[in-house]
Amino acid sequence: MTWFDTALSDEQSEVIALIQSVLAALPDLETHPRGPDDAAAVAEARAALVDSGAWSIGIDEGLGGGGAPLLLRQTALVALGGHQPALAWAAAQAHAAAEVLAAATEHTALLAAIVAGDQPVCVMDADADAVRLTFTAGTASGQLGRLDPAGTAPAVIVLDGADAAWVLPPETLDSAAPLARSGLAGARTMSAHVAAAGVARLGGVPAARARASLQIAAAAIAAGLAVAAAEAAMAYSRERTQFGGPLTGLAAVRSALVEQTARAAAAVADSLVAEVPASARSAALLRGACEGAIDVAASAVQSHGGYGYLREYGVERLVRDAVSLRAATGAAIAMRRSAAALAPEEVSP
Repeated sequence: MTWFDTALSDEQSEVIALIQSVLAALPDLETHPRGPDDAAAVAEARAALVDSGAWSIGIDEGLGGGGAPLLLRQTALVALGGHQPALAWAAAQAHAAAEVLAAATEHTALLAAIVAGDQPVCVMDADADAVRLTFTAGTASGQLGRLDPAGTAPAVIVLDGADAAWVLPPETLDSAAPLARSGLAGARTMSAHVAAAGVARLGGVPAARARASLQIAAAAIAAGLAVAAAEAAMAYSRERTQFGGPLTGLAAVRSALVEQTARAAAAVADSLVAEVPASARSAALLRGACEGAIDVAASAVQSHGGYGYLREYGVERLVRDAVSLRAATGAAIAMRRSAAALAPEEVSP
């Protein structure tokens, strides 16, 4: 089986089939009658991912996860990202949290709840624009400007450098109601005030690896959005007739579709990695995937003409999701870091 010209193993094909079956049963959070951030609807969607095994597919079996290799986790995130990017991002954060907490015996209960899907978690970087915290003598205070837990009362893990992290349990956060935003239905985006004593700083944890792992997970989600946009553009252009034939009969349309599918295929190929790359490479991968998803989705809107701006066609939603994903993942931060961290010979002219 191939997926946008990317050859897939039987295991990858099975993972895609699994995600497709889960998606068929998930509620459409975007059009949910009680709103895209309805707590019960989001909880129902999370539970469906947990029950299927997709939620923790790449978390070590010894921690209660599925134990799938990285390549299969990335495959699942591509498949899920094009349709439920908020839930995919929440699952990616759970995977990163598990990497950090696996080395912290004092947080076994928190880890178990995260892996089981019972405890929403957000994983952030201490240098991110949204993190405005001060840690002094075990006390944390300040603001978290954006959290996307796809749930209520999240725990927060703040990655600090290469080998340390801060753990903020749910009770240390005073969270605001979900914030208005354009995309990522179900993310329940919120801000939080932090003022707590006894906050633990974990040393000797794989913070750098967790950060890179989270970045490539986000890149896979962005690739999924690009795939969904390219597929939508192709399907519409084949069905829509103009000047006596389908739109695909027009050279300009074919050229645009080729470019869209090529960018989507490249995003998929880049994100389906078997090993976590170095931090500079993972940051650059995230940046490119997010920008590519936005461009391909915008081109898909154009491929639909005026209909592309109507919600019933679904492609304008992909633009909103791609832009919101870039904001949620801190891709702008990743872009600055990758430019600074790459060696001169690694920077393309």
